[in-house]
Amino acid sequence: MTESLVLDRIKFNKEGTQRDFILKAKEASKMTFFELSKKLDISQRTLTDWKKEKFNMPHAKAELLAKFTGVSIPKNYSIINWNEHLQKAGKIGGKNKFTKYGNVGGDEKYRKEKWEEWWKTIGKYKKPAKNFNAILKIKIPKKNEKLAEFIGVMLGDGGISKYKITITLSNAETEYISYVSKLIYELFDVMPKVYKLKGHEAVDIVVQRKQLVDFCLELGLVLGNKIKQEIDIPFWIKENKVFSIACLRGLVDTDGCFFIHKYLVNGKKYSYMKISFTSASLPLVSSTAKTLVSLGFNIRISKNHKDIRIEDKKYVDKYIKNIGSHNKKHLDKIKQWKNTKNMLK
Repeated sequence: MTESLVLDRIKFNKEGTQRDFILKAKEASKMTFFELSKKLDISQRTLTDWKKEKFNMPHAKAELLAKFTGVSIPKNYSIINWNEHLQKAGKIGGKNKFTKYGNVGGDEKYRKEKWEEWWKTIGKYKKPAKNFNAILKIKIPKKNEKLAEFIGVMLGDGGISKYKITITLSNAETEYISYVSKLIYELFDVMPKVYKLKGHEAVDIVVQRKQLVDFCLELGLVLGNKIKQEIDIPFWIKENKVFSIACLRGLVDTDGCFFIHKYLVNGKKYSYMKISFTSASLPLVSSTAKTLVSLGFNIRISKNHKDIRIEDKKYVDKYIKNIGSHNKKHLDKIKQWKNTKNMLK
């Protein structure tokens, strides 16, 4: 059993209220829609969809918009709890399934028999719904910095099966889960589903779109086990400096680690931040190392060739400044290190 973690939404009782709220906020801010979307950390397309009321905007974004523009959130609204929404949708789906297939409970053999019975008598004669393929289509983005970072995330914690992509993250990385979900939406115009994995301290970010799977394969990712297939950074990223930096960020934000090394010499305390990236794919480690060297970093590779370290303070500072991170757990570690340095002065 999985549990959805999608953010709660705000639903205004009167049609047009959300549109008017956004327009008033835009006017008060004296910003363009592009500038306003950047302030909200969303794409301009998402803001346009909210203005057109194609989707209910997240409650947190409505509060943020009100805060920095000074325009109050209109009254008479309700909050849609997404977990409850999915449960209701699941019940409706269950009723529809019962109507369509009948009672398919019981063991696997019984369910298979009932499905075959439905298929022979009804299923194979049913025509696909109109625009069925259009429903499953995605936006195909051009190769850009965000797409390169998405590839880095997929190379790190992603996986591809026949009909879906999955990114598995620690459920403690709340802000990064939100960031990756928004990145996917901005790139492909598909809102991923986020599920908490029962019995594990992790979540899956999932997009079920065959077209997205095919597109990822065209970009250089692989179906199935990444390690056995010795996944590597795609060439179109390697040959572009901007794309390489973005991909590195995605890789380290998922399969990397920022850690503080403390030690005592002659009674004096020292504290150094170090960065580590680990992968069991030797081609990926090799390409990551070559990319870092080409960007002017001094690195160390472990004897088993699975771990890359940036240990010199000069290059750690350079990484933080030139490549950076979108993962709050890394940003918190950097902040902790800076505070520790100040205490030791």
